[in-house]
Amino acid sequence: MSTHVDGSAGQTLAQRLDNLFLSVRRPDGREYSHREVAEAVTAAGEPISHSYIGQLRAGDKDNPTIKHLRALARFFGVPVEYFTNEEIATDVDRELRMLTALKELQIKTVSLRRTLLPEAERSLAELARIVEVIREIEMAQDGERQSKE
Repeated sequence: MSTHVDGSAGQTLAQRLDNLFLSVRRPDGREYSHREVAEAVTAAGEPISHSYIGQLRAGDKDNPTIKHLRALARFFGVPVEYFTNEEIATDVDRELRMLTALKELQIKTVSLRRTLLPEAERSLAELARIVEVIREIEMAQDGERQSKE
């Protein structure tokens, strides 16, 4: 049986860390690798290896130092209590789900724009040409009316 971070029936440290990897993505949308996280955390002043992060994520290790937890929390943009407090973890997970949904919606919106915008621009150009033709016809009719008067 896995050791739970706060001793409750909630998620383990490994599950919470895994959730962060799955939820907090690189700018290009891909998941961060253990190596990328280790390099960033180490560069920020707290040396950690990618293999140790992998062991934490897999549940093979479950007793990191508070410094490592703080550094991982800082990297993923969550409070360190995410790893130790069920209520905070629940709130953060809810926020991460909302952010993920918003990002997915943004991606779909951009994709739709790329698909529909060129077509809409063509339609608007065609509509502008039709309006111009109508104006020319109306001006010609006005000119004929004025010459008859």
